[in-house]
Amino acid sequence: MNNPLGRSTSKPDQQAQNNNQKNNRAKEFEKQLQEEERMLAQSAGIINNSQQTNNQQQQSAYQQQQQLNQQPQSVFGSIGQMLDAPRKLFFRNNLPQQQPTQQGQRQTTDQVESDFIQINTVQIYQTRDIKSIGLEIVQPGEIALQEIRGQCFIPTQSFQGTIIATNYQILFLPDKFPKDFRKDYFHIPYTLLIKVEKTMDRKQNDANFIEISCKDGRGFKYKFLKEQNDDCNSIFNVINKNAFTLNKSTLFAFTFYKEQSQLENDFQGWKIYNIEKDFERMGINILQENSQIQNGLFKYVNNENGIICSTYYNRLIVPAKADLDCIQKTAKFRSKERIPILSYAFQVNGKVISMWRSSQCRTGIGQNRSTEDECYLKYMSYQTVDEQESQYEDKEIRLRIYDARPHINAFGQQVAGKGYENIMFYRKCSIDFLDIHNIHKVRDSQTKLLKAAFSENTQFLTQLEQSFWYDHIVAIIRGSARIAITMTKEKINVLVHCSDGWDRTAQLTALVSIMIDGYYRTIEGFMVLVQKEWINTGHQFCQRSAIGNKQNNDDSRSPIFLQFLDCVYQMQQLYPLSFEFNQKLLFDLAYHHLTSLFGTFLCDSFLEIQKQRIMEQTVSIWSWIIKQKDKYLNAFYKNPQSIDQDVIIPEQFSGKSITFWKEYFLYYSLESNDTYQIHPQCQSTYDNIQQMYKTLSKENHVLRQAQKDQEKLAILHQQKFNQLMQIIQETQNEEIIEKLQTIQLI
Repeated sequence: MNNPLGRSTSKPDQQAQNNNQKNNRAKEFEKQLQEEERMLAQSAGIINNSQQTNNQQQQSAYQQQQQLNQQPQSVFGSIGQMLDAPRKLFFRNNLPQQQPTQQGQRQTTDQVESDFIQINTVQIYQTRDIKSIGLEIVQPGEIALQEIRGQCFIPTQSFQGTIIATNYQILFLPDKFPKDFRKDYFHIPYTLLIKVEKTMDRKQNDANFIEISCKDGRGFKYKFLKEQNDDCNSIFNVINKNAFTLNKSTLFAFTFYKEQSQLENDFQGWKIYNIEKDFERMGINILQENSQIQNGLFKYVNNENGIICSTYYNRLIVPAKADLDCIQKTAKFRSKERIPILSYAFQVNGKVISMWRSSQCRTGIGQNRSTEDECYLKYMSYQTVDEQESQYEDKEIRLRIYDARPHINAFGQQVAGKGYENIMFYRKCSIDFLDIHNIHKVRDSQTKLLKAAFSENTQFLTQLEQSFWYDHIVAIIRGSARIAITMTKEKINVLVHCSDGWDRTAQLTALVSIMIDGYYRTIEGFMVLVQKEWINTGHQFCQRSAIGNKQNNDDSRSPIFLQFLDCVYQMQQLYPLSFEFNQKLLFDLAYHHLTSLFGTFLCDSFLEIQKQRIMEQTVSIWSWIIKQKDKYLNAFYKNPQSIDQDVIIPEQFSGKSITFWKEYFLYYSLESNDTYQIHPQCQSTYDNIQQMYKTLSKENHVLRQAQKDQEKLAILHQQKFNQLMQIIQETQNEEIIEKLQTIQLI
């Protein structure tokens, strides 16, 4: 009968007998463990002896590693015949066996445990020339660290093959590659990973699994047999160490630079942006920092080492009439010290129309004021050097503030001591809210969209609608169009901000620049724009892309830059003749801003780029793009002057204007893959038509030139012939004239 208190009701003799049996089993188990430790120690000794022998024979490093890989396998085979007992992890690439501190002295339990932990965390990886594996897509400087046979599961299929961990990516090489898959389908750069988990088959207890999830929606599950537990642990540690490193210097971009430094030296991508040249091109005069001239609207201010704002570029453009005290006090009144700075300007009829960007102000619930901030915005509203307030009526708007947030969100920020401008205190200003949602809403939308893209569910359109991704896209483009109309038609200066001024603000100012200025729709101009409005002005690429973050840390991750690229894609579909670059440029930027192959997107500010010497140790993506510029050319591009459409503003943009960016979101989707390989083989695809058009245009130009040359030559020959006939007739040589008449030349 069971005792409700949980105490034993067996007799004392039976209890003693049970205890003896337990003690005997424990002793047997301890002997098994000791025997296994002894055999493991012997195997380690074998490995050490083989290493010494290999060193004496001076064999190549690769041959040494192959011998190390082979010898322990026989040892594990003998161990496998032992009784089932818990095994310590024993990697194929073993660490040297540690000796006791004194001869004949056994290590304490604490020492053994610390050494065991060290063996599991500190590893000496195998290295192998990755080209010998047979991979088609290999980056310069990429080497294989671990290889293991296994099975790869995706939602609809499974494959036998080899899992390979390199210093850049984790990839799977199927024994038979499926023809309907893209070549890089199984290639995942480490910083593209968002989640890595190791699990066991708890039902059968005969296999281990590593599950990974990617930021582009792909998901993989690798299966390993029970006897591969050591290799499984090893490759799991390699993935975790490379995917979630907190030390940027260990990212592959630094290795890539060692192999491709000449690429950066040749094309100088890090120097693509020059603030003075950019505003000179706009025709805007900016006074130098130490200029004694007072006749100007704008001036440069030194921001070296972030003395004004740590997340801005090292040179800022501010109103010329704002002195240093006004600038510093305005910075204190703005979130993150991000004061309003000049983003873009153009001249019309002697006036300068300008666009400024900043963060929210610190008004709080108490409606705090800053007279310096109010004065600063007044200076921003000026469009001429000698402008006076008396020129305009009291109710006339001279500066329109566009707050990217929904009004309720901006109002709620007052609880945290922030908020938005109170128009009662900012004279001749108005404020509009653009209802663009925050990073958390955008992240949730992308998650739903990617789930729909890789789902077997047939309700894709319904799921796409429920993701609300394109509701956000519509809001951004419509907001940008409103700002562009205010500047171009109403001729009013604008200030754009959101919360901290580095997410939605960057989207809006960059899109407005594209709409107004055709230069930013060229390849060079677009690179300058991204460098200026995103990288130099403090978009947090590292946090938004979750590069260098701990696993499952999603608080700051959000596809803000991808959202901007999708907006540019929508503009390309609406105005296909107005962009010099095609969608391949957008696709490569969307992919590589997550891969850590280049240093361009590794940091959260320009100051961080400087402090970590990123420009000196990595390749800029702009160098890589400039090198293969022809790949990104739009064959149908018409220079704005030739089509008389320099300004392109989609005033009526709505959900009906949307084109789904399937080339990106469905790039790896099997349902959208080209089963018949039409794209690479057929010469009638969209891209190939563009290339054919471009080639035919060149050939046509050559033929026209040759025809013109031939016509000129024919005229010249006719002239010479006429001269010859005239000379013959003048000589009155009857015999020659008779022969010419015979052949009907006269």
